[in-house]
Amino acid sequence: QKGLLYVGTAGTGKTSIVKDYFKDLDPDSVINTPINFNSYTDSMSLQIVIESNVDKRTGTLYGPPTGKTLIYFVDDLNMPKVDVYYTQQPIALVRQLIDYATYYDRADLSVQKRIADIMFVTCMNPKAGSFFVDERLTRHLTTVCLSVPEKEILNTIYSQILAGHFREFEENIQKMTPKIISATQKVFIDMSKNPKFAPTALKFHYQFNMRDFAKIIQNICNTTPKEFKGKPVEIVRLWAHECHRVWHDRLTLDEDREQYMKTM
Repeated sequence: QKGLLYVGTAGTGKTSIVKDYFKDLDPDSVINTPINFNSYTDSMSLQIVIESNVDKRTGTLYGPPTGKTLIYFVDDLNMPKVDVYYTQQPIALVRQLIDYATYYDRADLSVQKRIADIMFVTCMNPKAGSFFVDERLTRHLTTVCLSVPEKEILNTIYSQILAGHFREFEENIQKMTPKIISATQKVFIDMSKNPKFAPTALKFHYQFNMRDFAKIIQNICNTTPKEFKGKPVEIVRLWAHECHRVWHDRLTLDEDREQYMKTM
C-alpha cells in the first residue's frame, strides 16, 4: 500500500517495468488505470480521469468495486507546467488525494467527496519537464532510480538477441555478432556522453538513449539468411546504414556530423 516513483532517463524501462508488473496482478483484487501527464494537464482534466474510474459506494464515498484496489499509473509525473505559485496543479491534486483521500465537487465546492482503495504508481524523466516535484508528494512515494545499464550488461543482452537471430546465417556472419555489438556500444557511448552532443536550445532534440541502441539491433534482426549469403560485408554496410538513420539524420550542425563520422 505504498506508492512508487520510478526515476530514470528515457529508454531505461520505467514504463515497461510497471506494465509487466500489472500483467501479473490478479484482476479480481487489483485493477489499474494509466494516466499520461503532459505540459497541458491540469487538475480539472486529472480529476475527470480519477472520477471516471471510480463508482459511488455510499453518500459521498467513492472507490473501485468493493474488494478491489485501483492503482493509477501516472507516467511523466513532472511534465505539467509550473504556475505562478511554483506549483503544478495535477501534482497538488494527487498529493491531496493521498494526504486526505478527498476531493471537491467542481460544480458545488461545498460538497467534499471521499475516495477509498486507490494508490499511485508514478514515473518521471528528470531531464524533461520540471526538474523539481513537490516534496509533500514525493514523501509518500518510494523512489526507485533506474540508470542506463553498464557496458557489460548491454553486451550480454544484445549479444544474445543478435546471436539468436544469426543462428540460421553462415558462420562468418555469426562470428560478427560481438563486433557489431561492440561497435554499436562505441557509437552509442560517444553520442550519449560526448559534450558536443548535449542538448541545447538550438539542439533540444539531441536526446540519445537506450532506445536508439535497441532500434539498431532490432532493425538488423529484420534480415534473412538468403539476402546475405556469402556477403558478410553487406551486414557491416547495413549496420552503418542503421546508425546513420538513427543518429546521423538527427544531427543539425556540420561540426556534429563530422564528429559522428569520425566515430564511425
